[in-house]
Amino acid sequence: MNKRSFMLGLMVVASSVLSACGSGENEESAAESGNTITISLMHRYQESNIGKSPEDTAVLDGLKRFREDYPDIEIIEEQLQNEDYSIKAQALAAADDMPDVFIVPGSWMTNFVDNEIVLPLDKELDKRPEWRDGYRAGTLDAGTREGQIYGIPIAAGPTHLIYYNADLFASIGYDQFPASWTDLMDAGDKLAEKGINLFSYGDKSKGYAMSSWISALTDRINGPEWTESILNGDGAKFTDEGFIQGIGIMSELAKAGYLNKDLNSVDNDTMVNYYFEGRSAAFVSGIWSAMNIVNNAPDEIKASTRVAVFPGVENGLGNPLSSSGGAGVYYSVNSGVEAGEKLDAIMTMLEYMTGSDSAKLMAEVGGFPAYDPGDFDTGKLHPVALAAYEASAAADATKIFDLWFDASIVEVLNTGIQGVMAGSRTPEQLAEETQQAYETFLNQP
Repeated sequence: MNKRSFMLGLMVVASSVLSACGSGENEESAAESGNTITISLMHRYQESNIGKSPEDTAVLDGLKRFREDYPDIEIIEEQLQNEDYSIKAQALAAADDMPDVFIVPGSWMTNFVDNEIVLPLDKELDKRPEWRDGYRAGTLDAGTREGQIYGIPIAAGPTHLIYYNADLFASIGYDQFPASWTDLMDAGDKLAEKGINLFSYGDKSKGYAMSSWISALTDRINGPEWTESILNGDGAKFTDEGFIQGIGIMSELAKAGYLNKDLNSVDNDTMVNYYFEGRSAAFVSGIWSAMNIVNNAPDEIKASTRVAVFPGVENGLGNPLSSSGGAGVYYSVNSGVEAGEKLDAIMTMLEYMTGSDSAKLMAEVGGFPAYDPGDFDTGKLHPVALAAYEASAAADATKIFDLWFDASIVEVLNTGIQGVMAGSRTPEQLAEETQQAYETFLNQP
């Protein structure tokens, strides 16, 4: 089989027979080509997390199926822990020595595109329209620059969901999560009388406030146009009233005593444990926390947990059901990989790891895939995981600031919000500091 026919064979398999596991035809085709394709792959998914993490489970299952279907394609795989991956990937990128395929967080994408480390994938995706068009709206965005797609998303979903104890709220007269900020503050007051925090909160490692609170609140008040204006340098400012109001809401919750006092010195794990211990009635987090509750919460907490989103803000310009979310991590291809057999094999491998079958498996084990899984067996999900999935699917995804804003702005916000929550800084001061960082960024040559 010549090069052209081998390429065509991969495309046909990718578009129409993804489920043909262990196909003898595939093995025969690879053998007939007489060529050995080697793909180096570096990522941060772990065999030890299969069955525990929906992403790890689905991605590694896809890779296993690809290996079974294409035994003559050699994959040199390196699995790294998150922190180790971040250090090594950035070092390899600086040395222009990245593997063929690797993970790129959305916040790195501009740098990787500007430095021509990653390959535009539009032409390859155009060959596979069924796969390309199966991604949920917005999930390709953070992997796209100036209209070119540089990353294949894996998982998506809100970074802002509220997991709450329905029994505790019922005990203060609320048969559902408060539907207005007035009711929410009333609930906070009544819970405080019982010695229970409204929310547990943990921003020790910085980034939690931005990811799970600020991005969603700002959109509620300002609407998505404000964020787009900031990103495009079209006139919106961090000193605009709506941004200050969003930070002010967070500040008021802290000043009222509705959050744990050690909010800046505990991490997300401790924050969730406070909820498990009944020290708080709710916590704000992403869809990933659903399976933490299912796997680790005491039975009575698990049984009483429900899922909601923030109430709308009076006169807010955004969708009151929106949630900050989208895909945060992407598979990208080394810009040195040329079009041909190897790139075709890589794209087929990525379809196995992130496409339809992988998405369905991810949904069935409690994840929220970037690729729409369509109908899947919801009977396998615990009610908490199903509620988180349904809330995620119903929400309009708005941009997560830390994936889109320049790192210099993110750092000012991440540090400054800790001061606001501790009461040493006002929302207005943080807004001024962030605006200064923004203007410095805009004025860069």
